[in-house]
This record gives sequence, C-alpha cells and structure tokens, in this order.
Amino acid sequence: MAAADTLIARLQADCTDAEREEGRVREAFDAAIKAAELRRALAWRRLSALSDMARIAAAEPDRAEAVRRQLVALFREIGWIEGDLAELGDGAKALVGWLTPIAETLHAAAHPSAEGEAEPATPADPLAAFRAFEAWYEAEHGRAFLEAFERWVPETPKVEF
Repeated sequence: MAAADTLIARLQADCTDAEREEGRVREAFDAAIKAAELRRALAWRRLSALSDMARIAAAEPDRAEAVRRQLVALFREIGWIEGDLAELGDGAKALVGWLTPIAETLHAAAHPSAEGEAEPATPADPLAAFRAFEAWYEAEHGRAFLEAFERWVPETPKVEF
C-alpha cells in the first residue's frame, strides 16, 4: 500500500503544479489582454483628440485663435472646462504649455506660411509631440492623459413591462 500512496502523492503533486502553471498563464494572458485593450482605447482617443484639433486648425486662418479654439475644444471634450481656458486655473499651465506647440504645428500644417514669413518654432511632428506630452503627463500624474476621456456611465436597470 505504501507504493500506491507514494504514486498517488506524486500524481497529486503533478496536478497541483499543473493548476499553478495554468493560473500563471491565465494571469499573464489576462494582463496582456488588458494592456492591449488600454492601448486600443488610447489610440482611438488620440485619434479623436488630434483629428478634432486638426479640423479646427484647418478651419481657422488666424493662428492664435486656432490654437485657442483647439485647446478649448480639447479641454471641453474631457470635461475640464465649459467654455474658456481661464477655467483651468494655474495648475493647468503646464498642460497648456505642452499642448500649445502641438496646436501651433497643426495650424502651420494646415496653413503654410507665405514665402518670407517667419514660421513659429513648433514641433515637426504633432503626433510625436503629443506622445511626448502623454509620456510627460503620465510621469507627472501617474496615469495616461487620455484616460481623462473616460466617461463613467452607471448601469441602467433593465425593466420589463
């Protein structure tokens, strides 16, 4: 009987090891899915933010007004203001400082300067500049800037009549 007990104990240990391995694989898989979901969501939010800003830049010939309108639209979209950049307060000056050159670049791309006109110093690639802004924001605040676009929607109870 001792040989049978030893065999059964070894088999049970194999089962326990296999269950642990399955748990580790499932955890890694779940983490990979969550990371992919977040990358997808942030990519769509980035598209939404920058395409809205680019459309505003293209529609407004005045650079200063285009920049102002782009920033107002961005901050209104995420719910941080209702109508004016002054609503942001002093804590948002760094955000505006990072986003203004991006808005200027979008405007410059939509409205090339006439020959001989001085170009404002703007980043060459608005997407790269926006990603640099995102990296700065996450380092400063511990979360992705584009997470601000999330809208919590309470569950609506289902009622059947």
